[in-house]
Amino acid sequence: MGDLVYFSIGPRRGLRRGTSALAWYDRGCALEAHDPAAALEAYQRALAGRPDLADAHNNMGRILHDRGDLAAAEGHYRLALCSDGEVALYWFNLGVVLEDLGRAAEAIRAYEQALARDATLADAHYNLARQIEQAARRSGDEIMLFRAVRHLKQYRELSRALG
Repeated sequence: MGDLVYFSIGPRRGLRRGTSALAWYDRGCALEAHDPAAALEAYQRALAGRPDLADAHNNMGRILHDRGDLAAAEGHYRLALCSDGEVALYWFNLGVVLEDLGRAAEAIRAYEQALARDATLADAHYNLARQIEQAARRSGDEIMLFRAVRHLKQYRELSRALG
C-alpha cells in the first residue's frame, strides 16, 4: 500500500465572496447620474446574478432609452414587467418608449395599465390624454376626445396637489 502523507492545513483563508446582485444594483443607482455607462455595466452584473431584479431592468431600460436604443429599452421594460407586473412606473416607462417607437395604440394600453395600478401617476394621465386626443382627432371620435379631456383634468388636479 502507500504511505500516509502528512500535511499541515495552515490558517484558514477561505474564498472571497463576489459582490452580490443587490450590491451591483445599488452601485448602478449611485453611478447613474454621473456615469451612465458604468451604471449600465453595474446593472448588467446585477442581472447576471439575479435575472428577476425588476428595478435593474427598469433602470437599464431608462438608460438605453436616453441613449436612443429604443428596442433594447422596450425589452428591459418588458422584462421588468415579467418580474413584477404590478409596478405602475414600469408600465409608464413602457408607454413612453412605445410612444417614441410610434406605436400609439400599445402606448395607450401601457398608460392605462399604469393608471390601473396607480391612479395618482400624473404624467401617465397627461401622456394618455395626449395619445387619446391624437387618436380622437384622427378618427373624429368625440367620445374619445371627452375621455382625453378627463385625463387632462385629472393631470391638472394631481399636479396642483403635488405642486
